[in-house]
Amino acid sequence: MVGLLLRGRHQCWVDGYVVEEARRNLVSKAPEGVLALEALLAKVHVAAIHAGDTDTEVMASLPQKDRPVLAAAIRLRCDALVTGDRTHFGFAYGKMLGGVMIHSPSSIAAALLKKRR
Repeated sequence: MVGLLLRGRHQCWVDGYVVEEARRNLVSKAPEGVLALEALLAKVHVAAIHAGDTDTEVMASLPQKDRPVLAAAIRLRCDALVTGDRTHFGFAYGKMLGGVMIHSPSSIAAALLKKRR
């Protein structure tokens, strides 16, 4: 996926908060994935964790722990936020939140492949 994005000259950003969460989850659930995460991080831009205010109307529909994820995408002026967290972000797939289109991994892949044709 990242390779497809980079070949299409897209910038890929990830917030430090998301990196910490991914690393923590991998260590506890799939330690063999930590190396893959590190390889992926070498290909993308990693933004510093920003402890800014995430208490906005847009954030109200998300659990507190997921608000920094969307806040980072908004702060970084991302066109899209790709998340496999269907439980907390599934309601927003295909919608704009704070100027950011929310995608599942499969919907962003479909959109990118459609765009290439």
